Amino acid sequence: MNRLLLLATGGTIAGCAENSATLNNYTAGVLGGDALLAAVPQLQELAAIDVEQVANVDSADLLFAHWRALVGRIRAAFAADPELAGVVITHGTNTLEETAWLLQLLIDDPRPVVLVGAMRPATALSADGPLNLLQAVQVALSPEARGHGVLVVMDGQIHAAERVTKLATQGVGAFASPLSGPLGWVDDVGVHLPMASGSRQVPFAGLDLPEQWPQVPIVTAVLTPEPRAQHLSQCRCCGPGVHRHGRRSVDGVEYRVLAAWTGPGR
Repeated sequence: MNRLLLLATGGTIAGCAENSATLNNYTAGVLGGDALLAAVPQLQELAAIDVEQVANVDSADLLFAHWRALVGRIRAAFAADPELAGVVITHGTNTLEETAWLLQLLIDDPRPVVLVGAMRPATALSADGPLNLLQAVQVALSPEARGHGVLVVMDGQIHAAERVTKLATQGVGAFASPLSGPLGWVDDVGVHLPMASGSRQVPFAGLDLPEQWPQVPIVTAVLTPEPRAQHLSQCRCCGPGVHRHGRRSVDGVEYRVLAAWTGPGR
């Protein structure tokens, strides 16, 4: 039988509310990975799944240490078991796309790494988590999914890590790949990936993640540059990033502050 590794991190898919009619007022990260697995008995027919609990939090509360743990565990699992079919990660949707992109940059293995979440808690009358998890496992086991990088499975769609984003906070169809569309879909027939290219680059495959991460603030451009310039001038960090409007335009005040970062002592 195929073997899979399920890494649980919490999120809405593991969330619980006081009653089944509640969709929004719930606590994320209550159920463990074993409970999520037990809620979908069909999974026992598909694969032997080992469950490990990396975290059990709202994904907005994930730390760099959790990312480091995920990367290390996935690398170790693939290196130790050539017969391991793939890895499925249950994850909160708030930062799911960020984790997917990080893993895309760091995990160099053709076997699928599939992230999955839910928009409704596990206690909801129409919880989407169980079906999402079943379909994520189906994708991870599919030969069609090999070599396509890190994937996200939500609401029957399969997305590439570098293209997917969360576009809505309500409804089960919250994820999309606006510039290209999904790579494919999952249905009763199986896994379909007509848009998968089969080519990928892993620029940081050998990178060991540090325990301490540098602080790089991202400053978003709006009208009136003076407050941002003051913030940048007082920043005690490795260097700021400025999310600008237009074609990389930087106003005069900000330009002088940013230029100071290349001066002596920086």
